[in-house]
Amino acid sequence: MNLTDLRDELSDRAGTVEPSDLLPGVRRRIRSTKRRRVAGSLTAVAAVVALGIAIAPSLTTGAPDPADTVPDDYTRDSVTLKGMVGTDRLDQAWIGAVGEPRGSFSWTPTTNDVVVYSYCAAPGETRYAVRIGGREAASGPCNVAYSDPVDGLQIRPDAAVWLDVPLNQATTVNVQLTDNAGKVIDDRSAQLGVGIYQAGHRDPIPGATGATPKPAPGDREENGLKFRATIGGDTLLTAAGGKPGVNELSGSYQATGRTIQVDAFCTANDGVPNYPYDLRVNVGGKERVSGCVALSTDVGSGGGGDFSGIGRPGKTVEVTARLTDKSGRTVTVPGARIGFAIYEKGPQRVYDETAVDERTEYAGTTYQLADIQAVDAKSARQVSLRTSADTPFLVSYGSTALGANVDGTLDGLSGQGMLSTDHGDAAMKSWGMYTDGNWAGPSRTVTLKITKGTPTKGKLILALYTPVK
Repeated sequence: MNLTDLRDELSDRAGTVEPSDLLPGVRRRIRSTKRRRVAGSLTAVAAVVALGIAIAPSLTTGAPDPADTVPDDYTRDSVTLKGMVGTDRLDQAWIGAVGEPRGSFSWTPTTNDVVVYSYCAAPGETRYAVRIGGREAASGPCNVAYSDPVDGLQIRPDAAVWLDVPLNQATTVNVQLTDNAGKVIDDRSAQLGVGIYQAGHRDPIPGATGATPKPAPGDREENGLKFRATIGGDTLLTAAGGKPGVNELSGSYQATGRTIQVDAFCTANDGVPNYPYDLRVNVGGKERVSGCVALSTDVGSGGGGDFSGIGRPGKTVEVTARLTDKSGRTVTVPGARIGFAIYEKGPQRVYDETAVDERTEYAGTTYQLADIQAVDAKSARQVSLRTSADTPFLVSYGSTALGANVDGTLDGLSGQGMLSTDHGDAAMKSWGMYTDGNWAGPSRTVTLKITKGTPTKGKLILALYTPVK
């Protein structure tokens, strides 16, 4: 799956999200996905290598194999789901008959780190959907074929599906083929197969040190949602996580005068065509309309939207979160979960309308700002920094509002970063800000430069981070 596919899918799923709300988390995932190519595609169609290319009814056992044995391939009428895809081990498989657009089977998960590979063949614009325990687990278009065996969807331990799917208890998996409106198709040639695999080893993404956030005083958990006391340089002020079906939550905190970050969690749009629901978070009278998505049960780890100027220091600020339709009317969606977290931002460097954190978390590791340059885009047109040797590092790069359509590149890393005001914050004619992780290695020069267009204002921003000792 390529970067454009992932960006388009996330844009579709975000619905009417304000650009600044989910972009930090979305961009972080886009950039890391571009580099690692692990099984994590939101539109993942089944790997042909994993599934075989052929046709035809039903099911394997869900009993796990001993770790030192290779699971058998599962074949029905010439269609094969491989016992192993890389290091992923087949746990349960189902293949429907030709012309069978839907099916269901029982599965007992023994791990909360699995990969779903789906094979489907159908004419026209057809989609497949896999639901586990009533929650959406995987979906994508059927008219795209991939031969890369890692193009499955990895369901990680922090995925929302595990809130309603306990380990070591039987659950129902439902699979179906639909049109783009969500209607089950009726076609005698359609074919669908699904394999659930226990996830094997995956190489860490560049910049990951193997560290994981440790429990700390002030961490909270409510109805399965995790709210950490600190993430990077940010500090938790208030948070709430609702039970299934709850459509409104509230909280409060004492204002300090610093910028806050609003993080939201919402599952109401799972498996619903056209994503009709929003989560509206009102903070001290200012409302942010957040697209109803659930990036992680570790709320706050995906990045949210910033608010400034809310409440005088010492004043109590009230927070409410409501599940609504697109018109703003409060609605109830059975089984849907919502949550929010308000974090006080740590120290930042501010350039025009763009803030750069001095401390940030990336792939479980906390990084500290080591160097930063912000240059006038009209006169300089490029900026360079020298990386430290023999240590993992992050590169954050982008721009403030440039006032015109401008393209650029980031050079000096293993791959070239492409930037455009069309793909950043188009309304502001800004590249936005991106962050890439990198392995330790020799010192090198990283350069951010304009390649096309003439800005009328603004700054180019380039920053380097190293792990906190």
